[in-house]
Amino acid sequence: MGAVGAGGRAADGAASGLDAAIPRAAAPPGPAPATWPGADDDAPIRIPVRGNVPAGPAVRALLDTGPMQRLRGVRQLGVAHLVYPGATHTRFEHSLGVFALGRLLVGRLMARGGRRFLGDGDAHHFLAACLLHDIGHYPFSHTLEELPPHPEGRVAVARHDERARALILGDAGIRAVLASHWGCDPERIADVIDEHATGGGAVGARLRHMLCGPLNPDRLDYLERDSQHVGVPYGRAIDVERLLAAVDFDPGGTTLGVTAKGVSAVETLIFASYLMYREIYWHHAVRCAQAMLKRAAAEALLGGQVDPRRLTAADDEQAVALLRGCGNGATAELMGLLSPGRSLYRRLFDGTARQAEALPPGEAGDLLRALAAAGFWEAGDVLAGVAASYARRSRADVRPHHLLVDVAGRDKELFFAVPVLGPGRRTTTADPDVSLLAPSLAHNFERHAKRLQLLAHPDHARGLAAHLGVRV
Repeated sequence: MGAVGAGGRAADGAASGLDAAIPRAAAPPGPAPATWPGADDDAPIRIPVRGNVPAGPAVRALLDTGPMQRLRGVRQLGVAHLVYPGATHTRFEHSLGVFALGRLLVGRLMARGGRRFLGDGDAHHFLAACLLHDIGHYPFSHTLEELPPHPEGRVAVARHDERARALILGDAGIRAVLASHWGCDPERIADVIDEHATGGGAVGARLRHMLCGPLNPDRLDYLERDSQHVGVPYGRAIDVERLLAAVDFDPGGTTLGVTAKGVSAVETLIFASYLMYREIYWHHAVRCAQAMLKRAAAEALLGGQVDPRRLTAADDEQAVALLRGCGNGATAELMGLLSPGRSLYRRLFDGTARQAEALPPGEAGDLLRALAAAGFWEAGDVLAGVAASYARRSRADVRPHHLLVDVAGRDKELFFAVPVLGPGRRTTTADPDVSLLAPSLAHNFERHAKRLQLLAHPDHARGLAAHLGVRV
């Protein structure tokens, strides 16, 4: 590929293996630029759901870098395989799926006149970002990322997109491939992946919205892919073909929306997202396993038995080995219960925050209301006091880590408002006159999908339940 100039288009009309990433059918009427597209003459990579993903030299060179190869050992859904045996697919597979959908999205936008807003160089940066978007992910999916900074600074886990920026800018192999095979600027790609970034001007914001906004290839792929591997129909009901047929830039080129014919397809996406969070990602046993794993990691990090840089740079199996062998007793006990033949903690309470608020005054009600409002470290201190009180009364060997709380979706916001493009006033799917489904799901997501669980070690669950006056 020729060097990318300031305007974002490849110079000198040179072609490369990357050109195979842009679909031929997407070319607009009339003469096509030399870089749009090349021939898909390289052996594709076949993955579930998407089938054959074209992979020219530029794609394969990026896949062969160390940070990308690490994703072969990072499961997409963390410890969900303890509940759903098929959930062993990886972020490497998912990254290829996002790239495949990114090609389709760019092609459809270009065919609908998107060249007003996207040059070839912009498309190349976007497709590179599709492949690299998950390289900053830690082991165990989002579990470690849910650890907030410790008040004393002993634990601090950056967002995965911040870590992706550090890897893209700091890994010599990635920088070399982006320069020699893609003609792309690493800083610009990092800005596309980091949804909190502000660089790149209008084009940077546009590319970020394409990757991180409501109608992004990341979400479309993981919902369908996770459904396929878990064995549920929810994500497979998304009308991806109709959605891509209706997607377009708004008149200013700042966001993506759909024509009126695409509203029903957006509704399938919103409904799939709602169901996947409520029934799969926030399944009570999945969240229980994540709470145990999060506490195991927190104990080892606070105790200084695990180097945080080694843990966050590991893949899943390496991270499990680090935690099991770290020498921290609480961590070892929790990791033992998470071994095959699992014996997860038992639920003492499982309900919404509103249900916790409605409990009558008393130790259990007061505790659950306090936990619903507390942060991770504060909640740990509260529960340590409860465990100590029960240990004194029962003379049982109950430790602080034997009582845990999990709040699913405390700060999670799903999208429900997608612009609907057309003449007249600007509308979105959150408008009841446009969609009755989206506003209803938004209401249900806040009231019913977000849940609080109080969890206890299986050996002490009945005793702690009696101590707190709750049923198990």
